[in-house]
Amino acid sequence: MTTPNQDSSPIRILIVDDDPMATAGVTALLGTADDLAVVGSCTDGAQVADAIHRLSPDVLLCDVRMPGMDGVAVVRSVQGKIGAPRVLMMTAFDEDGLVLDAVAAGAAGFLLKDEDPRRIIAAVRHVAAGDAEFSPRAARQLTQWVQDSHNADGRRDAIEKLGQLTDREHEFALALVTGASDAELAAQFFVAETTVKSTLAGIKTKWGIRNRTQLAVVVARSGLA
Repeated sequence: MTTPNQDSSPIRILIVDDDPMATAGVTALLGTADDLAVVGSCTDGAQVADAIHRLSPDVLLCDVRMPGMDGVAVVRSVQGKIGAPRVLMMTAFDEDGLVLDAVAAGAAGFLLKDEDPRRIIAAVRHVAAGDAEFSPRAARQLTQWVQDSHNADGRRDAIEKLGQLTDREHEFALALVTGASDAELAAQFFVAETTVKSTLAGIKTKWGIRNRTQLAVVVARSGLA
C-alpha cells in the first residue's frame, strides 16, 4: 500500500463519481485542507486504472453506484496491487447493502454523502494513514443494511466468531459497531489508545479480516450489538 505524506507532501485523492455536482462539491471541500490535494476525477470505474497509473493517488474517494463499472468492482480491481491506493466509499441514505460488498472486497471504510464536512476530511486523513473509517451515522446505516439482509448462515458465522474472543475483545468489538474512534473507545473503557489498537488488531487476526469496517460488519451481522 502507498504510505502517503512521508515527505510532508499533500495526500493525493482521486474522486470517482458519475455526478459532476458531487465531484465539484467534494473537490471544493477537500481543497480547504492544506494537507489534501484532489489530483483528478473519474465518472466511471473503468477509467480508474488509467487514472491511478497517471496520477498516483493515495486515496480513492469512490461512489458506490455508477454506470458501467461500479464502486464494488473498483475496490476489487485495486486490491493486492503494489502501490494501490486505499478506497473510501461514499454512499447515500437510499443506497442498499451494495456497500457491504465493497467492504468485503477490501474498502477501507465508507461515509454518507451528507456527512459533516469535518468528518469527510478527517476520514480521508485516517484512511490515508492506514486506518479504516466509518462514521457513527454510517455505522447505523451499516447495522440496518446487515439486519435487513436476513442471512441466517451469516448470523450464525458471526456469532461463532464473537465466541472466539476474550471478554475484553468482545466488549471492544460490540462497541466498535457504533463508529467510535480508537480515542473514543479508549475513553469509554478507561484504557490507553494503544490498548485499543492492539486489541482490535488481535480480533482482526483471529477472524482473518483486514480492517475495522469488516470487523463492524461481522458484529452487526451477529445481531448482538
